[in-house]
Amino acid sequence: MRNFVIIFFCGLFLSAQEKEDATYPVYRGCNQELSFEDTKQCTSDKIIDYLKVSFNYELADKVFPTELTTQFHVEFTINKKGRTEQINVKAHHKAIAVDVIQLIKRMPKFKAPGTSNGEPIEVRYSALMTIRLLG
Repeated sequence: MRNFVIIFFCGLFLSAQEKEDATYPVYRGCNQELSFEDTKQCTSDKIIDYLKVSFNYELADKVFPTELTTQFHVEFTINKKGRTEQINVKAHHKAIAVDVIQLIKRMPKFKAPGTSNGEPIEVRYSALMTIRLLG
C-alpha cells in the first residue's frame, strides 16, 4: 500500500454570528467552557482528526492506483441533538463517496449542539479534502 497524506480545507457554518448568545457544537474531547472561537477551532480539529484516522486509505489506493491526488467534498448538518444528518459527498469515484457517507454516519454524537439565544440550532459543516500520494 502506498502512503497518503490528507490535506483538509474546511469550515463550520453557524447561522448565528459569534456573539454572547451563540455557541458552536462541541465535539467529544473539547471543553464546553471554551470561548466561541476556541470551541470552533477545537471542534473543527477533532472532526478533521476523526476523518484522518477513519478514512479508508486502502480504498483510495485501489480506486486510484495511478493517480497522485484525489479530492472529495463533504457537507453535513449537526442537528439540534448533536447528531450528523443531511450528508452529501461529492467525489471523483462513487466508492469514495459511499465510504465517506458511512464514515460520517458513524461519527460520534457531539457533546453539545450549536445554540443561539440558548436554543439548540442546526449547524452546517463543509470540508474539501485532498488526498495526496507521498512519494
